[in-house]
Amino acid sequence: MQKIIIPNIKEYLLKHSKFALALFATFALAACSPSEKAAAPEAGASAAAHDHSAAESVSVVTARGETAVPLKPERIAVYDLGMIDTLGKLGVPIGASIDESRLEYTQDTIKDAVKAGTLFEPNYEALNAYKPQLIIIGSRAAKAFDQLNAIAPTIEMTADTQNLKASSQERISAFGKIFGKEAEAEKLNAEIEAAFETAKQAAAGKGNGLVILVNGGKLSAYGPSSRLGGWLHNDIGIPAIDTAIKEGSHGQPVTFEYIKQKNPDWLFVLDRGAAVGEEGTAAKDVLDNPLVADTTAWKKGQVVYLVPETYLAAGGAQELLNATKQVTDAFNAAK
Repeated sequence: MQKIIIPNIKEYLLKHSKFALALFATFALAACSPSEKAAAPEAGASAAAHDHSAAESVSVVTARGETAVPLKPERIAVYDLGMIDTLGKLGVPIGASIDESRLEYTQDTIKDAVKAGTLFEPNYEALNAYKPQLIIIGSRAAKAFDQLNAIAPTIEMTADTQNLKASSQERISAFGKIFGKEAEAEKLNAEIEAAFETAKQAAAGKGNGLVILVNGGKLSAYGPSSRLGGWLHNDIGIPAIDTAIKEGSHGQPVTFEYIKQKNPDWLFVLDRGAAVGEEGTAAKDVLDNPLVADTTAWKKGQVVYLVPETYLAAGGAQELLNATKQVTDAFNAAK
């Protein structure tokens, strides 16, 4: 066989460009290791999985800022009566929650849920066994946030009590986005808006008010920026008899003399003992004394004993509807 002698390979390849390109491609493919060639489709699959994950989350505003949460989670755990209230109104199933609720109207919503502790002390063993995809909490479970977030994505949805109506409606809209219940959320927010407007009209020109909490024999007053007074003064428009109340999580301690001195036209009372199921003297009996009896509110029968959900489930959709109806009825009945 005759030998082909190529004295200068570089010169030869330059003269035969098609052969050079083919040869280069062959060497390049040969240089790739089997593992690298296998990695290429995996990288594509990973990117696709990332895109899919991004499509399966939604960004909502929470009490701790805006955050991304799973979209339409099927396994949820809830540690807040207000959120149980709202999710029940939206028709969202709750798979795990508190062992029991004192609010009768919320009991059906969690009757089939896994019993997983209390508002203050979640049962981590039960929660781990349930394997939630999303955990929803309120202020009472806030201290457990980090531990809960280690189990599953956790959001705190406590409403801003200084702007209760708007904040609660924002939470309802957020749940609508998370669970694909936008239409239901919009309808519910419209119902709440109408209820507050009705209450506002009923209260117009009917006098000022004072909000107090009775806990055993102790009294606390709540002002316009408080969790008990904000919705009455700011959202319904009842003038506050005292705008200098020092706010706190438990209000400002006051006396019977204080109530007499301020002499409110309306007295809104929350019986904490009755709300949480503690034994003791009822708020009506505590307030039944000569000092309080000398106020305009007492004389005219304008003392409203707020429904317990205003304390236990503040910001819940049904709570807002119940509370505004109670206030509307009271003002409409005033002489």
